Amino acid sequence: MKKSTPYLLLLPALLFTLFVLVYPLVQNLINSAREVSLIRGANGWVGAGNYLRVFQDSLFWVSFRNTALYALLGTLLSLLIGMGFALLLNARAGKVTTVFSFLYTIPWVISPVVAGFAWKWLLNDHFGIINYWLISAGLLRENYTWLGNPGTALLCVTIARVWQFYPFAMVMFLAGLQAIPQEQYEAAAVDGATAFRRFFHITLPNLRTVTSVLLVLGVIWSFNDFNMVFVMTRGGPINASMVLPVLVREYSFVFFDLGKGSALSTVIFLLLASLSFVYIKVLAKRQSA
Repeated sequence: MKKSTPYLLLLPALLFTLFVLVYPLVQNLINSAREVSLIRGANGWVGAGNYLRVFQDSLFWVSFRNTALYALLGTLLSLLIGMGFALLLNARAGKVTTVFSFLYTIPWVISPVVAGFAWKWLLNDHFGIINYWLISAGLLRENYTWLGNPGTALLCVTIARVWQFYPFAMVMFLAGLQAIPQEQYEAAAVDGATAFRRFFHITLPNLRTVTSVLLVLGVIWSFNDFNMVFVMTRGGPINASMVLPVLVREYSFVFFDLGKGSALSTVIFLLLASLSFVYIKVLAKRQSA
């Protein structure tokens, strides 16, 4: 009985994992190889047919491009802003750092849905405060439709994503900065190195692992982000901000083509699994260093 006790204690968690993760994944793989409609039901096996239809769809490639821009640009900007704030906080001390750290991390703890609605209100073309500020400053003559213009919709969603992700990057960078031995800076100062040289030859090399982990994590999370885009634009206008997670929803619950939606979600899973493999390699390298 004592030998089986640990397994019995693990059984509820194992069953929960099988029900929540493994079963949907297996069912999704099955649906991706069948002709499945939410209206007509399953109509037989099509093999790789759904995947071919996904790759032959021009909307997929538009969404893939938008997703890549959203993930890469949003992550890079988040890292730059997060590092900037981390450097500012690292230069302070005591209670000031604690207070500002709390204020800067507020966007990170807000739900993506709430953040999306907040930015949608800020960018509203009728009563949004962004238009009010820009008109008051003389930068605009009239209200601008930020989320309704194909040229600015994806950029606005990316900015909202940066606003929510940079606090996490800031905290990670701040932890990395505080782990750098001060003896390195003192030795460099004795040798006459300027602050510019100390930053590029001491700070950045010591933050290389943190930066790599943040880059991979940011791309994975942004690539799989559904809430922010759906709440703010739903992929519009004219698919200008359509990203892959939202396109899965369009295939499955708007066009009722569950087989095609399952195939696209499997493609996304494989892409994210590859990025996760890179993330694990980075962590392993960090632990062995």
